[in-house]
Amino acid sequence: MTERDTMDFNVTQIGTVDSEFEQPTGPDEMRDAECTIVVDDAYEDALYRIEDNDHFKIVFYIHEADEPTLRGPRRYGVERGTFACRSPNRPSPIGTTTVELLERDGLELRVRGLDAIDGTPVLDIKPYAPSLDQPDEQDEDRCEAPRGRIERAIRNREREELLLRTGEIHGHFCPYLALGVMAGVHAMRELKTESEGMEDIVAIVETNSCFADGVQIVTGCTFGNNALIYRDFGKTAVTLVSRDNPDEGVRVHVKEREEIIERDYPAARELFDRVIGEGKGTPADRERLTERWAEVAFDLIERPIHDLCDVESGVAVDLPDRAPVFEDAICADCGESVMAPKAVERDGERYCRDCVDGSFLQLDGRGLGRIEPSE
Repeated sequence: MTERDTMDFNVTQIGTVDSEFEQPTGPDEMRDAECTIVVDDAYEDALYRIEDNDHFKIVFYIHEADEPTLRGPRRYGVERGTFACRSPNRPSPIGTTTVELLERDGLELRVRGLDAIDGTPVLDIKPYAPSLDQPDEQDEDRCEAPRGRIERAIRNREREELLLRTGEIHGHFCPYLALGVMAGVHAMRELKTESEGMEDIVAIVETNSCFADGVQIVTGCTFGNNALIYRDFGKTAVTLVSRDNPDEGVRVHVKEREEIIERDYPAARELFDRVIGEGKGTPADRERLTERWAEVAFDLIERPIHDLCDVESGVAVDLPDRAPVFEDAICADCGESVMAPKAVERDGERYCRDCVDGSFLQLDGRGLGRIEPSE
């Protein structure tokens, strides 16, 4: 770098963090807690009408950061370059976090969401503006392309981002959720396709485990849009296919399903067996399992898919016809509408299965089974 390219910068501390955390801890725990930003007297006028905004970007100096590194391990996942992660050990140890303003009391701002320890120097406070800070989330963009961010993540192989999004509906992170995301990303990229949720792309899953949720989010094939087909084979596998080319499907099957966890993550597996399998874990065990299961998920998501799965291309698939539109029938007993093919006819009248105690198919944790009327 030439002398002309090198520049010196001066920054000014405008306040200090008052927090219960004296040492860095898990960022999720810190962001869930409340803390206070105490602004210096000289900048009181800069707080005028700050209450008009709910959220702010806080810029702070990471005063207890270690020596800067260019590459290093992350909390979850594989090693990455400093500029590709949120490591505090940066050439310029500056942090930024979006916080919620809970209350202002003079020079004190009570906030939630700041992952900075007690005594951290604050350098700046800026209102959070979605149109500037998160342009891809503008309402008009999402209306025109509701899967825009997901499709970009697939193209860029951003499997961790997709795992985070899948966790929003699944409720927790676990190994099989990560494997479902990986399978979905690989199959979508292999087919070089995008999904509009209109049955043009169909996913056939062979399990109703966590794996299926990962597949649904990534591929856009769901039960609700009739693009997800469930075949009760009990295998952790999915086949993705285009209706235009039904002989060119991509099947991803998780090989050594149990062995992966037992071999590579034995401590997590032991916790799972005790808490879920045997139902004997303590509340502390359950909490540790949630944390450890998430660590496993974010580690798996970075591994090569061929280390974990068998992948077949050119798979011929016998697809059902597109979902028909059924007319409704009215149950002669309860008066509720029911899809006509699902109604039961008796003595010239049509009834719902619930009113006539008829058998029905049910998909639950055991798989697909027929439920007979109670005695």
